[in-house]
Amino acid sequence: MKKLMVFSLVLALVLCGISTVFAEEWKIAFIPKLIGIPYFNAMEKGGLQAEKELGIKFIYTGPTTADSAKQIEMIDNLITQGVDAITVAPNDPVAIAPILKKAREKGIVVLTSDTDGALDVRQAFVNQAKEEDIANTVIDELAKQMNEEGQLAVVSCGPTAWNLNTWILHQNARLSQYPKMELLTVRYAGEDVQNGIRVALDVMSAFPELKGLIGECSTSAPAVAEAIKQAGKIGQVKGIGISVPSMMRPYVKEEVIESFVLWDPVKLGYLTVWAAKELLEGRDFAEWTEVPNVGKVEYVADKKMLVLGPPTVFTKENVDNYDF
Repeated sequence: MKKLMVFSLVLALVLCGISTVFAEEWKIAFIPKLIGIPYFNAMEKGGLQAEKELGIKFIYTGPTTADSAKQIEMIDNLITQGVDAITVAPNDPVAIAPILKKAREKGIVVLTSDTDGALDVRQAFVNQAKEEDIANTVIDELAKQMNEEGQLAVVSCGPTAWNLNTWILHQNARLSQYPKMELLTVRYAGEDVQNGIRVALDVMSAFPELKGLIGECSTSAPAVAEAIKQAGKIGQVKGIGISVPSMMRPYVKEEVIESFVLWDPVKLGYLTVWAAKELLEGRDFAEWTEVPNVGKVEYVADKKMLVLGPPTVFTKENVDNYDF
């Protein structure tokens, strides 16, 4: 009888230990380029939704400006805290590699999201859409508005941002289909709307024959639209960009610009956390996977890249359908 009681007690302790292991929450961190802008606020919203539904602990932290050194410092702190997975949208893909390598050496799962970097270190890249699809959509939309001719310029954000630079390369390639359109210059404004307005106004002043302006990121796109409005060049300079509906809605409603391009960053945030959890639990990605609250996503195995889906074109007809 005593032996049975001892066995039962041991079994109960073992089962309790097992249940404790399985009850432990994965700690999954996401470090955006910077916090406090609507685009990454939307990604945070998706991450928090995933926290609730996937049973993990979501940690959202980042610098208040697009500062690679601050990102590195924060990742180092997360390593010290012993998180299970770190996902990051690198401001500088080269600078971020050593600290991500340190995280891997500590057994932490490492991913990039929104923009790529540390290709030999990260275990997956959660991409909003294929780079050429984003670039082609922007150029094709602008070409329609410019009647396929005229000079254009780009106002980008960080000069080391992998995603923005890759889109610009693909945009240049797409322009070969529009021989009467010419890209004059690419200028950088940082992740700052007010600076973006100033840069866009300077570009229009420097190139008075300019017919098109591309805002390459979520802060420079509304800056381009505002600059066109301030310069009194609505209709003369066609603006387009990559940004969130909450920042672009007034400009399409007022017909300062006709359209802009994006995807759903809330779903991107959710997918990022889901992908980290899958890797933590030892699962591989299939070529096509149905993800709860996201839909069907593609996995490009040779690039270790999950793709949310094709970009969306927003106009005054559909912009009110989105609340991010």
